[in-house]
Amino acid sequence: MITSYLSQDKKMMQAFIDGRDIYSTISSLAFHKSYEECLEFNEDGSTNVEGKERRTQAKSIVLGILYGRQIPSIAEQLNVSNKEAQEIYDAVLRAFPQLADFIEASQEMAKEKGYVTTAWGRRRHISDMQLEPYSFKYLSGNSRIFDPLNFSLDTNEVPINIKNSYIKELNSIYGWQNKNQFIQDVRKNDGIVIKDNTGFISQAERQCVNSRVQGSAADMTKLAMIKINNDEELNRLDAHLIIQVHDEVIVECPEENQKEVAERLSYLMRTAPSDLIDLPLNCDCDFMKNWYMKI
Repeated sequence: MITSYLSQDKKMMQAFIDGRDIYSTISSLAFHKSYEECLEFNEDGSTNVEGKERRTQAKSIVLGILYGRQIPSIAEQLNVSNKEAQEIYDAVLRAFPQLADFIEASQEMAKEKGYVTTAWGRRRHISDMQLEPYSFKYLSGNSRIFDPLNFSLDTNEVPINIKNSYIKELNSIYGWQNKNQFIQDVRKNDGIVIKDNTGFISQAERQCVNSRVQGSAADMTKLAMIKINNDEELNRLDAHLIIQVHDEVIVECPEENQKEVAERLSYLMRTAPSDLIDLPLNCDCDFMKNWYMKI
């Protein structure tokens, strides 16, 4: 739900409005199958084997996008080849172009500002997105060739033409070991230290979308906790917020009040983000004597 709101993807948002399973909806549009063909279960309750497989693939891709997984990781999880994983990935993004725009916009936000924001405006700083792919400096005490046309006061700065030459070569090198060998040779022969920031940038790129989605989910849970703690009806029913576990909360109350507390708790959880997000939410409640022991 958070992803559909942040991306403003109309197809995703409509699925929540219609009360449809989001992953079955995604797989239906991505694989050009009917919604019923992508459900996990048939009407009679039996397992829809092909539908379950399609739904699982779509779910893995979407969660892979949100958690910043690369194609090889998604392929391993789906037990398919990298090529097949890439094809499924591309199919999902073609079906939901606004999701692809959201990914790009999140990365651009981090590049421009050094941080991304949640739906409620809370910031997650991802400064590595603003790094240059490579940085250069001369070894301490190393004298460079005098350039009479360079008027920079920083005598340790590597001239731009030399940087560009090295960058061109670095971009043409395949494989981490070969690139690292080139960096070591430049250090030894030319007295220039090259720092490879591409790994930091790639990691930062993977954090952009996840930080916005997970951060917004955390904001939503916190809003719900505040409402639960301050709710007069729950106080009257002697219900007390005990602990938060990811997107769940544990509330303690007298056994005779459990039904009323569950109804009120579900309402507060579902309506917590309604000041900003006008999409229907579901919240299920379980009753337990203690954690993991259902009544």
